[in-house]
Amino acid sequence: MDRGFDKLFVYGTLLTASGHPLSDLLRTGARPLGTGSIQARLYIISEIDDQGPNSYPGAVPSAFAEDRVHGEVHEVLTPDPLFAAFDDYEACTPGWPEPYEFLLRPVDVRLEDGTTLRAGAYLYTWDTSRAEPVPSGRFTGVATGTR
Repeated sequence: MDRGFDKLFVYGTLLTASGHPLSDLLRTGARPLGTGSIQARLYIISEIDDQGPNSYPGAVPSAFAEDRVHGEVHEVLTPDPLFAAFDDYEACTPGWPEPYEFLLRPVDVRLEDGTTLRAGAYLYTWDTSRAEPVPSGRFTGVATGTR
């Protein structure tokens, strides 16, 4: 299935250094292009679900240029298995209740060298009023739970 993206921006548990099992899939199914940032705000979402306490990052688009979420850009080499696995992980496939918590959306990524490229990113869509803002825009923690 063509999702319209050949590049993916990741900013949280999918970062290659995160140690998450899906970051291994990213290493084998994509080629790193570098680090960059998107115009968004980063939050830590905390909830209690069927498996217990759960926390993970979520980026929300922002109208303010100074709001930046930092991460990595990858050129996707094997789109079908990679995006299918990430869609399921981000709970945005049929079988998950709508509205989906995360959606793959186009974003402009500003690379460290100042150039901009278009990529897809899984952006958070639910209410953030109870979420913890991350003013640095950098996910440095470890997500807990199943997400």
